[in-house]
This record gives sequence, C-alpha cells and structure tokens, in this order.
Amino acid sequence: MAQVTHNFYSLADLLRFVKGSAGFAITCFTCLRHSTYALSMVSPKTSFNRREFLRLGSGLAVSIIAGGCATGRSGSVRTAAQGSAYPLPLIEVSGSPYECGRAIGRRFGAQIKTGIARRKAWFIELRTFMQADLPGRCNCFLDAARKHLPDALAELHGWADGSGVDFLDLAALNLKAELGCMLLRAAEKSGESESCAACSTLALVDGQRRLLAHNEDGDSEYADLMFFVKESQPGKPAFLGLSYPGILPGNGPAINQAGIVLTTNFIASKNWRAGVPRYFIDRAVLDTRSLAEARRVACNPERAFGFHFNLASVKEKKIVSIETSLDRQEPYEVRGLYVHTNHLLLPGMRDVPQDIDTVGGSSFSRYKVLTAIKAEYDKRLSEIGGADLVKALSSHDGAPYSPCRHPQGQLHGQTLACSLFDLNDGSWTFYPGNPCRARSHKLKPFDFT
Repeated sequence: MAQVTHNFYSLADLLRFVKGSAGFAITCFTCLRHSTYALSMVSPKTSFNRREFLRLGSGLAVSIIAGGCATGRSGSVRTAAQGSAYPLPLIEVSGSPYECGRAIGRRFGAQIKTGIARRKAWFIELRTFMQADLPGRCNCFLDAARKHLPDALAELHGWADGSGVDFLDLAALNLKAELGCMLLRAAEKSGESESCAACSTLALVDGQRRLLAHNEDGDSEYADLMFFVKESQPGKPAFLGLSYPGILPGNGPAINQAGIVLTTNFIASKNWRAGVPRYFIDRAVLDTRSLAEARRVACNPERAFGFHFNLASVKEKKIVSIETSLDRQEPYEVRGLYVHTNHLLLPGMRDVPQDIDTVGGSSFSRYKVLTAIKAEYDKRLSEIGGADLVKALSSHDGAPYSPCRHPQGQLHGQTLACSLFDLNDGSWTFYPGNPCRARSHKLKPFDFT
C-alpha cells in the first residue's frame, strides 16, 4: 500500500494541490500548528484493512512547525526569541534525503533567494559560466554525485523544490569551488576572491583537553542569513550543522550523534577534474560514525577538488587535520596546539599547486598572527583552555586579514561565526558573528554520556 504525505503552509497551497490530484483519495488531513497542514493520500485503487487505515497519516515523514515544537516525527523551527538555546533560526527535520531537503528549502527559501540577490553580480558570472557548458561544467559533477553520493544529490533536489529556486541555480552554488577554479584556469575573473575565502582553525590536544576552535568566514552578505539544521535520516546519525543559504550542510561547522565533528578550510587548488564535488563530500562526512569512516569519505578517490578537513571524535577523543588534492592526501593527528588557515601546510602537500594570489594575502596573514599567538601559548600550554583559543580567534592583528575579520572597503569577507567544540563533553560553544563582540551560547545537541 503506497501512501504519500505532503505538508502545506497555507490552505491556499493545500487546495491548489488537491485540485490537481485527481485519482488519489485523501486518507488523513491534519492541522498541525500555526497554519501548517499535513495531507496523507493513497490511490483509490489501493485496498487496506481497518488497522492499516487507522495507521494512515500517523507517520508523517517531515513536518515543519514554525515557532514551536511538536512530538513524534515532526520537525520544528525555533529561534532565540522564543526561548531556544539557539541564537540563529533552527529547523529540525527527519525523513528521506529529498524530504529533508524539501523541508529545509521551504523554511529557508527566502534566505536563499536573498543571498543570491545580494551577490547578484558574482552569482550571474558563476551561473553564466556554468550554463555555457553544462556537460563539462555541471553534469560531469552531478553525474559523479549521483553515482557515489546519491543521497546528497537527492537532498539538494529537495532544497530546490522546497525553496522554489531553480535546481541549476543551487547546483552553481554547490559547485562554486570547482567553477571558481575553472574560471581561474580560463584566465577569467575568479568565482571567489581573497576578500571572502577564509577560515581559521585552532586545535588543542594536551593532557585531558580536547578542543577544536574555528572561525567560519564568508561573504558579509550572509551575516544575517545563516541558520542551523538538525537533520535525521533513516539509518544515519542525526547531525546539527551551521548552514549557508543554498549550500548543503557540512560546509559550516557541524557535529553528529555519533560524536563526529567537522569544520573545513577552503584551499584554492589550481586543479580540478570531473568528479564528486567538495560540498557533496562535506555533506556525506556528516553521515559517518567514526573517524576512520569520516577520513575515508573525506578522501573520496573520485573527488573533484582539493580541500582541508578538521575532523574530531567525541568518543575517540581525537582530532585529525586532513589536506587533500586530486591525487594525494595527508592526515595529521593533532598533538599540542595546531593552527590551520587556507593554504596547504603538511610536508607532503606543500608542493601541490595553489592559487596563492586568491587566498595568499589573507591566509598567510592570519596564519602568521595565529602562529605568533601559538608561540606564546606554548610557553604555558598546560594553562591554555577554550577561552584562550576564542581570544586568539578574536584577534584583529593583521587587519583587514586578521583572524577575526570585519568588512573593510572592497574587502567584504567577514567572520560569520566562531565555534568551540569540547570533545570531553560533546558541547558546542557558539558565537554568532564576530567572536570579538558576540555572546556565547553553549549547545548540547546530543547526549554522549
């Protein structure tokens, strides 16, 4: 017996759907909350007994409830103004990859459209470049995703359908690393510039302390558009992640129910190939259950682009830095205090071609500032804690290319959030915006006891 469940956010939407759904019988209509409705339908040719009928409509795959929480498998959207511990909008979703993506897109469609509109010139350039050769600049990546990471691709289709944004527009956003590299190779203007591309990471493994601190930097136009996604799919650990509008979760900091923590650093690789896009790999890491599995996924041999991953495990009490290029990768298990920004550092990776002109000024500046702070911290390493790491990431030394970044003139890169993960208790201390002035919020999305 095939049952289909749909959620609607106004009676007008529901009525339009019913009008076009000839050939189906409504089995359950539920008014959830705050003008949100669920409709369960089966084909009229379907036969079912009384027990099956009573069960119809009880297992809604995905629900979004604006402004409150509900029981069962329903999702929720909460904000700090409603008393939540989360300082940014939050959506909780469960269901198939497509259903989760559709729910996220429906809730945050306005943010996605606003982000595209604010970065119109950049986006048009990227989208036009992709459209000029869809087989070589889009389909070759999506085909690889379909083969190797079909769930991530299905989720992105859900984002498009839920938000009403053209799928190819979202594809361009989620291929911007590869497309930016291709633009540079074509001697055209870069898809991203050093004014935006930046993240700074500090990791500490010493004695009983296991800390990962990360500044998530991006375009200042996203500063008020970021949100949290808490997502659960069958057979996978749930995760909580900071999300950009229109980009699959995993690019921003995240932690999952198995205790895997992920933050990333953009690497301006000069080479690309037809393969699995980096944002799809980020998303797949969130579904892993161990550091070994996370490392395998991050180092997917069919990857299209090089990158840097900070992987940590609450259960294993380890932090691993992994740098990748197209044909090699190098992991480093953190000991002591470790610094990483946006260029390759590990011995086996330093000769990999990088577009230093794109990120060099920013990355080298932030690395220099943080390594100077590291030198001072190393003198009293046994005393260093999470507050010290956040203080270092709040530094304005080297501005405008400082660890804590603020827009300045034509340089519109900004620290969008700071995160401190403590592997001892699985907590995530989150600072929305610049850590130099943000209030901290301690999140405990999962119980690891």
